[in-house]
Amino acid sequence: MSDKKHQNEQSQTDVAASTESGGVNRRRFVQGAAGLGLTASAFGGMFSDYIGGISPALSADFDPKKYAGTKINMLVVGSENIDHAFRDQLPQLEEETGISVEVTSPAIGPLIQKTVQLLQSERSGFELVQYLGFLAPQVVGSGGFTKLNAFLDDPGETAADWDFGDFIQAAVNNVGIYDVEAGKRGQGSDVYAVPSGPGGSGIYFYRKDLFEDAGLQPAKTWEEFHEAAKALTTDDVAGASFIGANNFSLALIDWYTRFITSGGVLMSGHPADKNFMPQVDTPEGIHALQLLIDLLPYAPKNVTQYGFAENVDGFATGKIAQMIFWSTIAGPVFDPENSLVADVAATGPVPAAPGQTPRSVIGGWGIGIPQNADPDKKAAAWRVLTWLTSKRSEHHQVDKYQITVQRSSTFENSDLLSKFPYLTDSREAIATARTMPIAHVTEFLQLLDIMNVEFNAALVGTQDAPTATAKVQSGWEDILRKAGHLA
Repeated sequence: MSDKKHQNEQSQTDVAASTESGGVNRRRFVQGAAGLGLTASAFGGMFSDYIGGISPALSADFDPKKYAGTKINMLVVGSENIDHAFRDQLPQLEEETGISVEVTSPAIGPLIQKTVQLLQSERSGFELVQYLGFLAPQVVGSGGFTKLNAFLDDPGETAADWDFGDFIQAAVNNVGIYDVEAGKRGQGSDVYAVPSGPGGSGIYFYRKDLFEDAGLQPAKTWEEFHEAAKALTTDDVAGASFIGANNFSLALIDWYTRFITSGGVLMSGHPADKNFMPQVDTPEGIHALQLLIDLLPYAPKNVTQYGFAENVDGFATGKIAQMIFWSTIAGPVFDPENSLVADVAATGPVPAAPGQTPRSVIGGWGIGIPQNADPDKKAAAWRVLTWLTSKRSEHHQVDKYQITVQRSSTFENSDLLSKFPYLTDSREAIATARTMPIAHVTEFLQLLDIMNVEFNAALVGTQDAPTATAKVQSGWEDILRKAGHLA
């Protein structure tokens, strides 16, 4: 991508990539430090009064059992293991805080529907709700969640060692920071959610034993990825795989990664200026989809029905040679108890066209407190939220399920790094990841649905790549015009 095109996308559509300047308080200080890759340990005792959002001298104000006897209802996504990780820890949470928690965990589709419904009701039946960062304009921008700054800055409500500055700044911007008045994600100083749940970006997973046996190096370009797929395909192993179903991540992780690493710029203009124009039906858009179509002869037979589970299970059982995948979704392929290829699995940056930077999309979940939750339970809900997003809680989530990496300290943990080497590539991927520009408008899901339907149809063979991208282009323009984002 040329510097001019890159700057255009950055300045006009990827508003989440930076934060506005504002007054400096303890919380803002550690947020900025995290953005520079600095954690509490990096400062030693020099700025100890600021790390973690409160002064250690005031930590005696924090009473772990202040809200003992309260029951909190929590809505989180199922099928991505974060619900299991939370449930594992609930007995210890109740022992330490006296708060009982009931977790409800529908699949992603029903979760989104339920979230929208409860935020529109008079009183939310859940005090804690998990939502995708992609949906922040819809659920946060509409005023659906409680601003958390007062809790963050109160030493009586936030444990001294929780350390908000330890969260990766890109993750905080993606799910938690929002200027509701301006309608801008990742800007300002208002916090509405805390990163929690599978997050991160896409990286390259491959079988190093198969590559070595074939005398191949891990792919650096999409041409090399294709040639490796062709060379490694056997009766027992698919040379490559991808999300081929009409699935949330067909467009997000597979097409968009190939698109932006082939020089594509998804949107021009800005919604507020009514010139938010898609650039799907372009040479780069067609090429990215064709790259997937061209892999079909070397992919699993039913790849057009493959989602998360099929790819992770296929790789873990030795049936897939390489794939691009969410780093903290496919992490379990390194678990020797559940993966037949744990000792020969490897990761690296995603391939890219010559002259392009390897990068993918940023994704992730946040947990917040609905604005219409019971006011008498909000402080207890914050207590649960911080407990379940603590350093030790995230350590458990990564160690047992290989899912959640939202903190810098987790990436620096030597024990976890030795067990799960993908963490190094995962961290580097987050540093270069991009927000999908359509995630800045509330019509995100409508736009994504159109893309996934048409791209899946192309993979199934009912239309070619140019036809699919033209239909997406037309459908997106219609939606954006009706929404007032495109004149």
